Amino acid sequence: MKHSLLSLIVLLTLALQACSLVEKDESEWTVKDFYEHAKDAYNSEQWESAIEYYEKLKAYYPYGKYAEQSYLELAYSYYRYDEPESAQRELEEFIRLYPKHSALPYAYYLRALSADSINKSWFDSWLTDPASRDMDSTQEAYNAYLELLSRFPTSKYSAKARERLIVLRNRMARHEYQVAEYYFKRKAYLASANRAKFIVETYPRSMVNIYALQLMRDAYQKLGMTQNAEDAQAVIDLNLARIEAQEKEDEN
Repeated sequence: MKHSLLSLIVLLTLALQACSLVEKDESEWTVKDFYEHAKDAYNSEQWESAIEYYEKLKAYYPYGKYAEQSYLELAYSYYRYDEPESAQRELEEFIRLYPKHSALPYAYYLRALSADSINKSWFDSWLTDPASRDMDSTQEAYNAYLELLSRFPTSKYSAKARERLIVLRNRMARHEYQVAEYYFKRKAYLASANRAKFIVETYPRSMVNIYALQLMRDAYQKLGMTQNAEDAQAVIDLNLARIEAQEKEDEN
């Protein structure tokens, strides 16, 4: 009798274990089930599956702690899946719904990163220049980093945001310089000079600043505007002297 009872208990235990291994139909999933599936895909970097589960979770269970956390993880999944516009949409909705959330600095930073990624290409490191493309997304990213720094100046993302601002500022300056060169080559010298002047005034510490000044000088010379050309040359000389002094200081 004891053996029969023991055998029955073992069989029941095995049966229960087998049942637990059977995957529930998705129509029976709880919000926790959706989140666990999404999180598993997220942790294993299966971004497409993660997006699918997070989207379903939000659709079926739009409120509560799981939905709240899903916004950020879904946004990051979209970002890694190379759908930055969708990432921005999720982050903007998160910022609107949870204006006092502790993860807001991260949300603002990821939103800036997403905008920043739109104008990138695999070839930028050795072949292409993002400055030759449309600057709308670059300006949007620049503004997003500025907003992050304005709202959370001491967050752990601030240093990286400042670095990206320098990169983006130089990119926008290069874009303007390319436009100024375009005008010069087509003998639209006044337009070229004005564009070069805009660079100097708007991006005074950009890497193309000295080239913009030289282009401005050459354009004024072509226009016969001697005094303007001389003024531009004086600024060039001043900048070159400053660069030379800095290089000597660095050597010492």
